Amino acid sequence: MKYVIFGAFTVVALALSSAQAANYPAGTVNFSGSLLEGTCSVSVSGTDISLPGSSTTVTFPVTAASAFGGLNQGPVQSFMLDIGNCPGPVTALNLIFAGAVDADNSNAFANSTGSGTATGVAVLLTDKYGSIFVPNQASSPYNIAGNTGITVNAQLLQTRVTEPTDGSVTVNATLQMLY
Repeated sequence: MKYVIFGAFTVVALALSSAQAANYPAGTVNFSGSLLEGTCSVSVSGTDISLPGSSTTVTFPVTAASAFGGLNQGPVQSFMLDIGNCPGPVTALNLIFAGAVDADNSNAFANSTGSGTATGVAVLLTDKYGSIFVPNQASSPYNIAGNTGITVNAQLLQTRVTEPTDGSVTVNATLQMLY
């Protein structure tokens, strides 16, 4: 008797699965987009970083670990993103700084790890209005009609209640532009 019930269940299950596999029209998916002649040129305080693989370094002054003054405080180093020569209809763009997120402050980029690196510090990026460039998220749009300079403030900030430890600071962030 058990075999008969199992057999009947199998037949019903197969009948249901074949009914679900039937081909019913569900609608149309359309794809669209546009191609542009080239990309915007980008330089950081005069150094062109438009080409793949190019980079530049923003250097903080040497700072004593005891000079931070507390949680979320630290020195600021400003730099200019010069954006120009954008193709045709591009008048606005969003910026994304992509990189490792700090474990203690999700709005900041993590310092590298390993022997000889400082702990308890990260880099927070903001624009001149104080808007945070949240790691790996698109910013609000920036008007780039003509050649535009966007001021970015990089703050080396203390991320823990305890004083940071001495060591090197190396934070990597890849700039991406959406337009």
